[in-house]
Amino acid sequence: MQRIAMGLTLLSLSAWAIAQEAPESTTEAPITEAEAPEAEPEPPAGPTAYTLDPSASFLAVTVYKDPNTLGSGLAHDHAIVASTFDGKVVWSSTDASACSVSISFPVTALTVDPGNARSRVGINPDDSVGDSGKNQIKSNFMGKSQLYADSFPTISFTSTSCSGTSGTVDVTGELSIRGVAKTVTAKMTITEDGSSFSAKGSFDLTHDDFGFKPFTAGFGALKNQNKLHFVVDVQGSPG
Repeated sequence: MQRIAMGLTLLSLSAWAIAQEAPESTTEAPITEAEAPEAEPEPPAGPTAYTLDPSASFLAVTVYKDPNTLGSGLAHDHAIVASTFDGKVVWSSTDASACSVSISFPVTALTVDPGNARSRVGINPDDSVGDSGKNQIKSNFMGKSQLYADSFPTISFTSTSCSGTSGTVDVTGELSIRGVAKTVTAKMTITEDGSSFSAKGSFDLTHDDFGFKPFTAGFGALKNQNKLHFVVDVQGSPG
């Protein structure tokens, strides 16, 4: 019996020693809520209405000088920008048929080369004119031979259809200038998550599309090209 007791004692001591020498558990601590990766935002369940913010947006048309005229060295390209506008968008990331875009502003809201507008439309930022020159340019494009603001005081865009629900989307609608509505399709890069909306793109039209000729002066010594380049970069929030 004494030998059996001693054997049991030795076995107990051996088990204790093994337990002391065993490595610590390698089980990792559970990931806390703060350490867990952020989940991707869920797309809105249905169409969301957004109000566009003029202060965070950019609507511009670039007017180009004709380099082939006698006085072209005295002329300049210009970025004509809407200083304010009213804009609404209804958008769905799953249903293109829900698309609705409406933007309008008075012709008097147009300004010449404000801030960094020239850089944003891709023309020489240093080749502009002073305030008096800008005032004269605005007076020219407000006149009867150009935008004819007295008879056609508003510029507007109203969408008619959209192709796509995210990424690059074709937005088609009627752009109304000088009383003429021109159908235009613009490729827009659109992002939307229910809490914000962003759309960026550009397209080209001509003066002829809206029934008037490019501005000329000095019996044709100064003249603008027919081409008009439109840049759209709008931001909005629900509401």
